[in-house]
Formats: sequence, C-alpha cells, structure tokens
Amino acid sequence: MNLRKELFKSFIGVGMMKLLGIPMALLTSIIMARYMSTEEFGAYSFVYALIPLIALPISGGLQQLLTKEVATYYLEEKWQLLRGIVSAATIWVIILTLIVFSTYAIFAFIIPLIPRNEKWSLLSVAILIVPFYAFNALRSGVIKGLRRPVLAELPVTTLQPIILLSAVAILALSRTLTPENALYSQLFSWAIVFIIANIILVRIVPSECYKAKAEYELHTWKSGLLPFILLSFFSTFNAHIGIVIVGFLSSDEQVAAFKVAERVSQLVSLSLVVINLIISPYIVKSFKSGDIQRLQKLSKYSARLALVIALPLGVVFIFSGKFLLKLIFGGDYATLSYTPLIILVVAQVFNVFFGSVGYILSMTGYAKDSYKGQLVALIISVVLSVLLVPRYGAVGAAYAVAVSICVWNISLGYLVYKRVNIRPTAC
Repeated sequence: MNLRKELFKSFIGVGMMKLLGIPMALLTSIIMARYMSTEEFGAYSFVYALIPLIALPISGGLQQLLTKEVATYYLEEKWQLLRGIVSAATIWVIILTLIVFSTYAIFAFIIPLIPRNEKWSLLSVAILIVPFYAFNALRSGVIKGLRRPVLAELPVTTLQPIILLSAVAILALSRTLTPENALYSQLFSWAIVFIIANIILVRIVPSECYKAKAEYELHTWKSGLLPFILLSFFSTFNAHIGIVIVGFLSSDEQVAAFKVAERVSQLVSLSLVVINLIISPYIVKSFKSGDIQRLQKLSKYSARLALVIALPLGVVFIFSGKFLLKLIFGGDYATLSYTPLIILVVAQVFNVFFGSVGYILSMTGYAKDSYKGQLVALIISVVLSVLLVPRYGAVGAAYAVAVSICVWNISLGYLVYKRVNIRPTAC
C-alpha cells in the first residue's frame, strides 16, 4: 500500500470517530450551557480545565514517548523491551498518582490553602478523574505505537463523549444537571473507557510480548521522557491557559463565553487533530529509514488534506458565527462569544496551514528543540492574558491564545526546516 492510500485509510478511520466524537462533545457543551446558568457553566468549565494541568506531573509526555519507543520496538521485534516499557510506565503512573492525591489532601484538608467554597469545592470531584485521564493517555500511546491508531483513539475520541453525553442528557431531563453532577458524569465516562482501553490493549499486544521477559532501559527512557514532558507541559498550558486565567482574573460568565468560543473554534482544526492522531508512527518509520523525501511528502500531503477541510469551516464561522451561536447556545452566547470565536477561528486556520510541526519534531528526535517555541508561545500567552483578561475578559483571552498559536507554529515550523530539512506547511 503506497503512502497516500495508507495515510488516507487511517485518516478515514480516525476521522470518522472524530466526526462523531467532536460533535458529541459539542452537543454536551450545548446541553450544559442551556441547562446551567452562565456562571454555573463557567465554574464547571474552569475546574475541568484544571484536570489536564494536574495530570501533567503524572502523564505529561508519556503518551508521546510510548508511541515513539513502542513503534521502534514493534518494528524491530524487541518484545522484551516492549513489555518492559509498558510495565515501567504503569508503575510510574501509579506512584505519581498517589503523590498527587496526597499533595491535594494536605493542601485541601490539613493545611487548607485550597478554598472550599464556590467553584473550588468542585475540585474534590475533578481530581478523581486525573488517574483515569493519565492511564488512558498511557494506553493510547502504546496502542498507537503498535500502529493501530483507530483502536488507540476509539475509547477517548468516540466512546467517552458518547457516554458523557448520555449521562449529561439524563441529568438534564431529570433537572439535576449541576456542575458537581456534570463532573461525576465525567468521572463515570473516564472510568468506563479506561476498562475498554485495557481490553483493547490486551487483545492487540503480540503474543511474543507476553512470552518475553521484561527488560528495562530506564536511563534511555528517562532521557527520552524529559523533552516530551517539556513539550507536553508547554502544549497543555498553551491549550488551557486562556480559560484558567479567565477563571482566576475574570468572572465565571466570561469563562463560559470563552469556553463556548473555544469549543466551536476547535471544529476548524478537527482535520489537523485527526492527522496528528495517526501520523506519528509514519513519521518514525520514514525518519528511521532515512527517507526524507517520503517524510516531506507525508508532511505536505497531510497539511493540505487538513487545510482543505478547515478553510471552508472557518469562513462559515466568521460570517455566520453570531447566528449559529444564538441558534445553538442561546442569545447570551451570541453576544458574549462571537468576537472571541472570530479571533480563535482565524488562529486555528493558521494552525492547520502549518501542519503537524510539533509531532514531526517529537518523532524525529528533536523534541528538545521543539519546546523552545512552546516556551516562547507560553510566555506570550500568559503575559497577554494577564494584561488583557482583567479588562477585556474572554476577548482578551482569545487574543492572547491566538497570538500564542501563531508564535508556536512559526517557531516550530522554522525548527522543522532547520533540523529535519523539510517544509512542514501546506504549500
């Protein structure tokens, strides 16, 4: 099977799941926005945005490292090392989860530095989601490394949004949809997909791996994990810093406005998200074989495929966004979220044009370089958010995030050209 056919087949498989999962997540947000007040939805959105940040010490960079190493061990049939890295990663997640729980308990109950009133009281529910979030990242990384991207994304991309939507719909119909119950619904959905992901992993791991005695290259893995941790740290903070700073420096209503704009704008970058979910093993294969020409074709073709889908969506949201927000979320959000939506949509189209720059650097051994661009983008995002959010709320956060996205792509695009000698953009 040639590159285009192989990539297109995986794109269709993962894309179909995303085409189901993303609308499910959007529909869940619509129900929450409709059945909660803007303040309640804002409080829920703020606390849930903290979960990836809390999970960073546990699973940050682990998924990318596992995808890279497992893909290599699977290709070279090093079953002892494949079994070893999965076992080591599992132990790592368990130990760090216990440390995070203990730290939260100390600062919430023994040395009460964490507030226990209003939205902060929701954190005691949200933190229970963290271990399932981390373990699902681990399982996804391993399954993706085994070159099964569709199965890797099935639990989190498709099943979790469906389970969550069902739970939230039941709560809404029974008039019991509150921020706390919405977080319990999240906990339930993540626990279910954790079980499903484990079943998938057990079934697809090669039988040779079960027969092999685990071997460990802890020093190599530790060295390889550090740049991925930094990359994950910067990318996660860049993804969530806007809503978190709005939660700290503005009102819950502005959090809700920014959340809606952000959720809708994500549809524009859906095609690139799908590409990123499937492209990693192919990058590793092309780079390991020294086929830079194939890697260039892979990069350009995937970026163009993503842009062809993203650009028309962006145009629709820019010119019809206010009408769509009013129709779907309600009149309050048509006023609060339209300007942030336009800003974020333009930034997402720019993001798609640059393609999979972060993944190319990470999978070709230059993750240490990629966090330089991430660091600059994060600093810009934080500084602009702190300056703009107190005065402009969600609009200020949207500007900060948009500038951060542009800086991130330009910086990493330059590094891809410098280190890998390919142009990652769609042109």
